[in-house]
Amino acid sequence: MKIVIVGGSFGGISCAREARRLYPQAEILLIEKKAQIGFIPSGMLLYIEGRIDSLADAFFCKADQLRAEGIIVALNEAVLGIAPDEHLLHTDRRTIQYDRLVLAAGSSQDSHILPQPEESLLTYKEYDVAQSFVDQLAQADSVGIVGAGQAGMEAANTMITINKSVSVIESMDYPLFKYFDQTFLQPFLDELAQIPNLTFYWSEPTLAVNKTDTGFQIETAEHVIESDLVLTTVNVHPSVQSAFASFRRHSDQTIWTDAYLETSQRDVFAVGDLIQIPNGVTNDTTYMPLVNNAIRSGAAAARNLLEKTLSFRGGLRTVGTQLFGWYLASTGLTESDRFFYEKEVVCHDFEERHSVFAPDKIYGKLTIEAESGRILGAQLLSKANILEKINLLAFAIEKKSTLDELAQKDFFFQPKFSPATDQTFIWPVGCDADET
Repeated sequence: MKIVIVGGSFGGISCAREARRLYPQAEILLIEKKAQIGFIPSGMLLYIEGRIDSLADAFFCKADQLRAEGIIVALNEAVLGIAPDEHLLHTDRRTIQYDRLVLAAGSSQDSHILPQPEESLLTYKEYDVAQSFVDQLAQADSVGIVGAGQAGMEAANTMITINKSVSVIESMDYPLFKYFDQTFLQPFLDELAQIPNLTFYWSEPTLAVNKTDTGFQIETAEHVIESDLVLTTVNVHPSVQSAFASFRRHSDQTIWTDAYLETSQRDVFAVGDLIQIPNGVTNDTTYMPLVNNAIRSGAAAARNLLEKTLSFRGGLRTVGTQLFGWYLASTGLTESDRFFYEKEVVCHDFEERHSVFAPDKIYGKLTIEAESGRILGAQLLSKANILEKINLLAFAIEKKSTLDELAQKDFFFQPKFSPATDQTFIWPVGCDADET
């Protein structure tokens, strides 16, 4: 069997490695249009913060590693066309016959609304562009950031730590709106407003980014913000190329797949940021361009290449990060998303000490199905590291656990690490505490 994989990021590499494990006799070819594979998009921020020694270290996998595992890697090769009926792939170098084809071309940050300068040069998703930004950063006093999602807020956090003046422009009226309810974030938002040299422009869609003699101008309907450098961190969208024209798509241009990740064309699969995946709460499909989903879908597709036996279970939009001294984590349904759920939903806010002897508070919010008590979503916020807790809550949501069931779960107790009671899990459904 000859397996060809298009794309050398998380989904493609995960698929290649799992396929090598499952099909030791198969020929596996991974094609990447860039000069490298495996770049970690947030690696630029890790380098700027001094957490890695070089931007060249910001790779989770390199071509030589895959080659050592018996996977053929072709770099600087672009796909020009696909003939599914003939099982042929046409690139700018050759024509390739395949038995199974996996599309893992990932996503793009280009918004298509910013006319100047070339917007792809203002992101840091690719290694070469990240290196260009790093090279210019030492000479910059101010940085403008378009977008206050997770990527934008993490970039703002890094720029503040190295004493840059930062402006963040966001079309919504608060940050991280995909993952958190605004009222829940209030302790975090109150502190954000007090940080020197950090300015937010809420509810202001960006109209243009223009290069000037001294730097950049970011235009909104109400302001013109000047800065020495600009990063655009707007929402990503699938990198659907003209070569993919023969595949059925959704209205958001994601490639349609069945439950086993096979596309509308026989023996062609799609993974990662190219596709919608099943939502573990709402029972529909959703675009969730997250690394964990790319890795899991890549491995799942590999298992179905010989015979379609493993349906992909999808995800919950589970995220975690650290920003300006706070740890934030979220999974599943937020209160803002409750209209996507067909049954009545209640929400409970709570506060708890991080441990018996640690004063740091954990702020939490659970979204719960009113009738059954089934947990549908969770949000956590603390100055203590609570990120691992979100994995337990995500697992509970996947298993359709109720609040009462989770309250009976056997948790260890150690006073250095645990509160005397963990109210994250013991609010009974129907209680009066902060119910909305």
